[in-house]
Amino acid sequence: MVESDSEPEPAPVAEPAPAKVPGSDGGKAPESDKEPDGDKAQRTVTKFLWSCGWLTVLVGVFLLSEIFQSDGKYGGLAWLGAVVSMVSIVAVAAAYVGCALGRIALRTRLLGSFDLFQAITVMMLIAVVTGVLIPTEHTTALALLLPWGLSYWLHNLKTPTPTP
Repeated sequence: MVESDSEPEPAPVAEPAPAKVPGSDGGKAPESDKEPDGDKAQRTVTKFLWSCGWLTVLVGVFLLSEIFQSDGKYGGLAWLGAVVSMVSIVAVAAAYVGCALGRIALRTRLLGSFDLFQAITVMMLIAVVTGVLIPTEHTTALALLLPWGLSYWLHNLKTPTPTP
């Protein structure tokens, strides 16, 4: 007889079945949880709009602090950039807060087919371009793209249909 030097292969061990929690249906969500909740969706959108508003205000505060802490003398173009950038930031923050309060929506038509989101985009572009003209830091003005990105996402969300 030929005997092998290797040990016999152990039999595979079956994994234990997960314990069932009382009231659980095996991990499947009830049918009512699969449907979108309109109130919860609206609360989430409102929270995101408040976040956009506060982030925009925060970037404005950082931009102002950089202006006041700078040692260099500003020329006319830098001061023009600072003033126009701050006015644009205040306008965008006011638009976000108005949307969060429910007084206006991102899809509200302002002039023809021009809606509020498009106006925010133009104001944001003006704020970023004029913020780059300020000789201190250029990255602060670019930080405005984060709240704009959130509002872009919110603008393109589909509104949930109300359940009868």
